[in-house]
Amino acid sequence: MYGLWGFERLKLRMMVVMLLMLVLSLFEQNMSFSSPLNSEGLALLRFKQRVVSDPFGALSNWKEIDGEIDPCSWFGVECSDEKVSYASCRNLKDLCLVGNLGPEFGKLENLKSIILRNNSFSGSIPQEIGELKELEVLDLGFNNFSGPFPSDFGNNLSLTTLLLDNNEFLGNLAPEIYEVKMLSEFQVDENRLTDAATIPS
Repeated sequence: MYGLWGFERLKLRMMVVMLLMLVLSLFEQNMSFSSPLNSEGLALLRFKQRVVSDPFGALSNWKEIDGEIDPCSWFGVECSDEKVSYASCRNLKDLCLVGNLGPEFGKLENLKSIILRNNSFSGSIPQEIGELKELEVLDLGFNNFSGPFPSDFGNNLSLTTLLLDNNEFLGNLAPEIYEVKMLSEFQVDENRLTDAATIPS
């Protein structure tokens, strides 16, 4: 009788161990699936922290809910169904947002577009934005950006649209910017640049 009871206890323990292993496996799969999305969500939350004025509450739903971060449900952010780590900052124009941009954009490696046109962002354009190799559209027109423009954009083979018109003094634009092969739309105020190269027609 004791031997039978011991066997049953051993079998029960094995079942518990197998169940725990299954739960851990599912947990690890879930973490590996959600981590890229959460890391991009955290980067976008850091961007939100740099916005000091949001008069229309456009970013009001950019927040963590019950310990989870889902930027795909946030206003102005689009995600691809096929790649959870792909997020696109679109439709964030004409919102009277006031603030500045930081290096957190470098965490959004699959970012396709940044459209912040007609807001009141100021300061310099982060070097990290120039390192986004998937970026196709950068529209920062009608803001108050100043300082040098990231030179790494000259190496971006994906960029098709670069709009910097109606900003403050931008300093020099690297000559490589004018040679981006895929660039189909380009706007910048030449009279606000120093030693600017000839802007292509």
